[in-house]
Amino acid sequence: MKRGRITVLCVTAAIVIAIVVNYALRPREPSYQEKSLIEWVDLLYTTNHTQAMNSIGAIGPKAIPFLFEKARHWDPAVQRFYRAIWPKLPAILRQHLPAPKPVDPNFPGKIGNALMAVGQQELPRLIAALEDRDPRVRHVAVLGIRYMGAKPDAGVPVLCKLLSDPDDRVRGSALPTLGLMGSKAKPAVPAFIATLRFGTNGHIVGIRATAAWALGQVGPDAQMAVPWLRQSLSDTNAPMRLSAAIALWRISQDTNVVSVVIEQFDRNPQNREILRALGEMGQLAKSAVPTLLKILGPPDPPWQPYVQPLAREALKKIDPEAAAQAGVK
Repeated sequence: MKRGRITVLCVTAAIVIAIVVNYALRPREPSYQEKSLIEWVDLLYTTNHTQAMNSIGAIGPKAIPFLFEKARHWDPAVQRFYRAIWPKLPAILRQHLPAPKPVDPNFPGKIGNALMAVGQQELPRLIAALEDRDPRVRHVAVLGIRYMGAKPDAGVPVLCKLLSDPDDRVRGSALPTLGLMGSKAKPAVPAFIATLRFGTNGHIVGIRATAAWALGQVGPDAQMAVPWLRQSLSDTNAPMRLSAAIALWRISQDTNVVSVVIEQFDRNPQNREILRALGEMGQLAKSAVPTLLKILGPPDPPWQPYVQPLAREALKKIDPEAAAQAGVK
């Protein structure tokens, strides 16, 4: 029993020493207004988000290697081990050792936002990082590109490769990032179709629906996906049917899907993709007008901020006369 305690003490001491030495040997982290880069990163997703983004932007390109290094060391094995043994340590040790830090599930998103704050002039460095050996670096590089709203031609081939990445998070972030590139993502269509048919990770339904959405974003250049999307219209999952219907409209103007979209709209009038699709359908979506007018009335309960502006745009395209009567300009 005593030998076991000594072993635990030695292991714990080694971990603490390793952490201290590793910290001491790191290069000095850049700062702004007396706060370090990581302190500004920690303020992202809080009420100080805008200030933090501006401050990281002021630090500039020299923040990038440190941000990648933070991603690389997010929840490292040594910390996971420390969390696991912490409850088993003698009470006297727990009194003198720091408690393990909880995992911040938003940390990759914060790093992605920080990379966006540095600016699009550093986009080539993010594209290069898509091929980094560490999946955590690949993941945050994808997020940074997506948050920038960038559509780099040079990034498309690498992002296509990431759709078959061994890491779930990398695959899951590459898919919507490519989708947001619209027709530029045409080379990814075969991979989108494969994902639509089989999924890629434990969240099969969600990832398949995202693949359908991405195909719709590509538009007419995704014509080869039409047979698989039509099969998905009979899926038991409503979001999957909806994503397939909107994709079929955007790819081939299939009028048979209008009723599917309107049916889902009546059930979920705050869905922004539905609202956009209805506007694209124009007069064909006229049976959606009553629900659109309801949205434009007094909100009870309050709508999300984006709902009424999208509803106004959709109504003007579907029924200009009804829009004018409702005072929509």
